[in-house]
Amino acid sequence: MQLDGFIFFILMIAIGYTVTKIKLVGETAADSLSSVLLNVCFPAMVLKNFLNTNTEHLMQSGLASLIVSLICATLPSVIVYFLLRKAEPDRRTLFRYISGIGNTSFVCIPLFSLFLDADQMLIVIVHGAVMDILIWAIHHQLFLGSSAASKKQIMKKMFTSPCLIAVLLGIILCLAEVKLPSFLTYTINTVEAAVSPLALLFIGMLICRYGLLGWIKSKDAIIYSVLRVLVYPCLIFSVLYWILPLQTALILSMLFGSPTPITAVLWCKEYGRSTQLVVNCLIPSTILYFSVMGSALLLLTQFSIL
Repeated sequence: MQLDGFIFFILMIAIGYTVTKIKLVGETAADSLSSVLLNVCFPAMVLKNFLNTNTEHLMQSGLASLIVSLICATLPSVIVYFLLRKAEPDRRTLFRYISGIGNTSFVCIPLFSLFLDADQMLIVIVHGAVMDILIWAIHHQLFLGSSAASKKQIMKKMFTSPCLIAVLLGIILCLAEVKLPSFLTYTINTVEAAVSPLALLFIGMLICRYGLLGWIKSKDAIIYSVLRVLVYPCLIFSVLYWILPLQTALILSMLFGSPTPITAVLWCKEYGRSTQLVVNCLIPSTILYFSVMGSALLLLTQFSIL
């Protein structure tokens, strides 16, 4: 089953790339698709995973994911700040963001959902919620500046995020052990089923839009991708192995190898920054992550380690 899922993963990305390349879908399709995923499908997945999780597991895995995610997402951002303190402000801001925050929504969630059960996916969901909070509370602030108006925008964005609302609602329902009516459960499950195919199509469309091989001459992009996807997860696992259950340590370590977030590209466009560097980082880190972590998940599930 996992092998079928892995092949499906590759095929859906290829389909997204192909239909964009031969212009079966318009150039704006990816933008519309991202809104549907973020505001409709992902919240449904969040609710489904919380509704299928018992309270004890929520307190154990959820708390571990929360603490580790906060520490391990903040640490590289702080290190990069000091390493690039003499670099251009735009460059420093970008690398602080993409070194600490990964593409949980559009890469990790669809990939991990093919291999993990609901209890294991809870770790991914909580991790994603922490990333969303850091994105809007800290990193978006760096892109916008520090005006009072921008702070109001950020707070509004945080507390009106469908995914964050779904996380809070899911926690309440899980702790209260509330059972939803069957028609609501059916609706949530059906919408959630669209996450993987739509997210994978979206990734294929983005790869087509920005080019598959434009990053090859970018030394910064190659170094970043290797450090982000390969080196950092290994460092994290070498620590978490001794303090957390093996499955939790493996899942969290792989999550912290996730590639450049799509929001980095969108923000650079929106605020008049150069998009070339961030796109050069996005493509190789995404391809490398799919290849390495997809294969790792396949093997770990085949041998019943996950």
